[in-house]
Amino acid sequence: MNLYQFGYIGIGMCSRCSSPAHTWVHSYYGENQSVTCEQCLRRLISQDLRYMPDVDRETIGVGLSYSLDNLPSSNPDILASLESVPLCENCHQPEFRPREDTSFVPALTNGGDTVEVHHRCSVVCGCCDVRYISGTWLNSEHSPVWLEPIGGSERCPSCVQIYLDENGGEDNFFTCDNCDERHTMNSLFRFNGGSYCESCYDDNVGRCDECDMLIWYGNNHDCEYDDDESDDSDSVIHNHSYRPSYEFFGSGNYHLGFELEVESRNQSRHDGAQFVQDVLGGHAYIKEDGSLSDGFEIVTHPHTLNEYQSNFDWGVLESLKRKGYRSWNTDTCGIHIHVSRSAFDSQDVNSRSRRIILRQAHELRFMKLIYDNQRQVERIAGRTNCHYASFQDKGALVRKVKDGYQDNGRYSAVNTENSSTLEVRVFKGSLRKERVLSAIEFVTASVEYTRGLSVTGKNRALTWLHFTAYISANIETYPNLALIMAESFNTDTPIDGITNDN
Repeated sequence: MNLYQFGYIGIGMCSRCSSPAHTWVHSYYGENQSVTCEQCLRRLISQDLRYMPDVDRETIGVGLSYSLDNLPSSNPDILASLESVPLCENCHQPEFRPREDTSFVPALTNGGDTVEVHHRCSVVCGCCDVRYISGTWLNSEHSPVWLEPIGGSERCPSCVQIYLDENGGEDNFFTCDNCDERHTMNSLFRFNGGSYCESCYDDNVGRCDECDMLIWYGNNHDCEYDDDESDDSDSVIHNHSYRPSYEFFGSGNYHLGFELEVESRNQSRHDGAQFVQDVLGGHAYIKEDGSLSDGFEIVTHPHTLNEYQSNFDWGVLESLKRKGYRSWNTDTCGIHIHVSRSAFDSQDVNSRSRRIILRQAHELRFMKLIYDNQRQVERIAGRTNCHYASFQDKGALVRKVKDGYQDNGRYSAVNTENSSTLEVRVFKGSLRKERVLSAIEFVTASVEYTRGLSVTGKNRALTWLHFTAYISANIETYPNLALIMAESFNTDTPIDGITNDN
């Protein structure tokens, strides 16, 4: 019996998302039947695959009675052939038991054409009251209009331009790094290299009551008067919630940081931490970590890739290893790479809503590259799926991107809970320079490879083969990653085995 069966029913209400749609019946081993729209059907299939027994997926694939590549897509040509009904010209879904959000209304495209769409598939300019199609549906063949919040209203591009011209032109405006809205230059405030509007600055920046330093509220600021740091012997190792005012090294659109966990054996962890701090100075700080037996965590301030490759004192790792400290040959240590969310921004797009959608699409491609190639990523990372870096939310990446929700909390292969960074947690700890740099280069390469990437069922752009071809073509930019990839795939040593690659 085939594992999956599905079939088209007709127009109805999806039992999962409660949206009117062309619906499909779906069953798994003849049980658990449900009636869903195609989007929810895809999600159900992905979830079921995630919980299948750990057997050869290629063998399983032979028995499947469906293929995600040939599952009928929600487009007018296919759906109209199934049943002739009016379809929204933006989302391609039908009108069903009309209510305000599902009834059709005329709306303008970016090209000036008038089309019939759902209320929910359109937006209204808060200035001129003209209705436009929205950019919610990626399968729409029409160019949407993006409204931008400015001057207290969501405005269409024409109204935005009028507002800018009436208030000194574009050069008289900046984009706030917190609320992502444009404001006039007379409301510009600076903090730690960022640009903020007066409201965001007042809500988030203030002075520490103890040391009088300007701080960003919620960053768990520690200062020299902190009771936790009263013991001089322990002062170099901050508590796990410590967040300093960050120093940025190198110029670029985005920065990266790493957290490297280190265990002591018969040595003093405080001596090791003090040594690291003395060598790295303002480039890093040292923290406690509850997952370690008797060690510390090295946390760097944000650096560009070039700064890590050219202006970082990597000799500190070899010195730690000679002193007897360990990271690779442990069960507790890992490397976590943080990359700024600004890495996924479209710098040339002014519309806030469009920037959000494009950023989320890029973040999704970035995560799919990692999750879809789990086995290969684990090989170069040096360890398999573990509690501290779980791949179990592979079937819920859209939810991770849009809502930041994760089945395993922050202990996910890619942690999305931080507001300003994405954290890749898959790497085994190491005191070998090439391994740490390869982790940084892997995250950077994944960002750059997926930037603007066109992903379809035919071009298989997110496969490991295509990614390795990109690394080979850019080996001068990612030399350490190329080295570790070559070593990892040319060895028979189990990736979770104990080796001397510390």
